[in-house]
Amino acid sequence: MVTKPMTNTVELARELAQNGIATNAAKTDSTASFPEASIKALGESGLLGLMVPKAHGGKEATIREFVDTVSEIAASCASTGMIFVMHCCATHVIKNTLDDAAAAPILRDIAAGKHLTTLACSERGTGTHFYASHSTSKKEDGKYLLSGEKCFVTSARYADSYVLSTQAAENGGPLATSFYLVEKSDKGYEFQGDWNGLGLRGNESCVLKLNDCAVPADRVLGEEGAGVGFAIATILPLFLIGTAAVYTGIARAAYEASCAHVKDRHHKHTGDALADLQTIRRSIADMKVSVHSTKAFIDSIADIFDESPETPDLLIQLMEAKLLSTKTVKEVTMNAMQVCGGIAYSGALPVERYMRDGLAGSVMAPTSDVLADLIGKSAL
Repeated sequence: MVTKPMTNTVELARELAQNGIATNAAKTDSTASFPEASIKALGESGLLGLMVPKAHGGKEATIREFVDTVSEIAASCASTGMIFVMHCCATHVIKNTLDDAAAAPILRDIAAGKHLTTLACSERGTGTHFYASHSTSKKEDGKYLLSGEKCFVTSARYADSYVLSTQAAENGGPLATSFYLVEKSDKGYEFQGDWNGLGLRGNESCVLKLNDCAVPADRVLGEEGAGVGFAIATILPLFLIGTAAVYTGIARAAYEASCAHVKDRHHKHTGDALADLQTIRRSIADMKVSVHSTKAFIDSIADIFDESPETPDLLIQLMEAKLLSTKTVKEVTMNAMQVCGGIAYSGALPVERYMRDGLAGSVMAPTSDVLADLIGKSAL
């Protein structure tokens, strides 16, 4: 396998992750608090502008750079990594679908670290089918009035804008949806409840309730009523590979923590390290192979995304990347818990946090069951 050299952007992310983000991760998890300091650091470093064009002050990263950057961040703090992915996906939508005059100031603020954005597509009633919506919109006096509820809105009260879907104002339905950009200053919406999940505890993934939230016509994203086609073409590809990078980063962190522990942990009555046990070395080998092979596969898909984005089966390969990463993170983190034993179970090591964070992968839309079914159908 030929490994491409790291770019300055990825090296910056690694340094920031190891020397800043990682120090906040345990507290973010234990208190279920939004990682404000970490997001601020990403903004000050310019990394919030990763997907912003250089013309607007951003880094205009490749997909491979995006994947490697996400992986570095998520290995240090999965909550921060997922917040970053949602932000980059929403930035991508704004960049590619919002009117240039409306998009330019937002993109400049994102590049300057002054604007955090996110996706708000999921609803309890539609479950894993994030592209469907029972929220509604109606057009009055040149504005769209949005009503309904969105759930699992990452960054909820901390975001400055939200890429949000409802049924189209005209001829709308659960699959005939429109997307809008709701800004923090808009009226007619509120957040409900607090996020207290098993993992990804810093995500602030709350319910967003819309009650005739007024959005001007120049903040319609893409074609009205485009629905499933819009979500699949504009949101899903980057989201799939971004979340795959998150879970691969978590798996790598669990593997590295396990290696460090088994080399350092000695039995006092024999003086032997855990690393001296053949069964432990076998488990470490399994973890290493899983992490490296998954990373290699995701990197190969990222390169195709960069070089040949019109590849006919690219979307299926992106689904495979996400599905594989969720399997890998489960396998590796459970292996890490077994290798590190009672100390891991006690919470004295970050391994149990990695396990809890990793479990989100298989239930986050599109779920592993849905992805497996779609991949299977494509093969038959």
